Amino acid sequence: MTTSTRGAAKAPAVLVLEDGRIFRGRAYGAVGETFGEAVFSTGMTGYQETLTDPSYHRQVVVMTAPHVGNTGVNDEDPESSRIWVAGYVVRDPARVPSNWRSQRSLDEELVKQGVVGISGIDSSALT
Repeated sequence: MTTSTRGAAKAPAVLVLEDGRIFRGRAYGAVGETFGEAVFSTGMTGYQETLTDPSYHRQVVVMTAPHVGNTGVNDEDPESSRIWVAGYVVRDPARVPSNWRSQRSLDEELVKQGVVGISGIDSSALT
């Protein structure tokens, strides 16, 4: 079962790496457990395209840009019909999307598609 964390206190979350390092943050998107190979996305924009790109299947995408979700999600820009990533790591997610094309928040879309994420993670510490 997945639950939305929007508008409520975000649940504590942890990111555990294969080398044993542990990073603490807050739940973002669906709440649950996931695993996969960590890969980095360095784009300042295009997070919706990254999430829906099938080449990221079974991978945990770590966003290096500090702010993610500012423009929300729409039905015109996905690369495919669903999100493929196994997990999503961000530092500072947008609280409210601000774009005339936005139809919902990134958090809402992650919950809708059952994608587990974590926020509050300094991606530079993962490299």
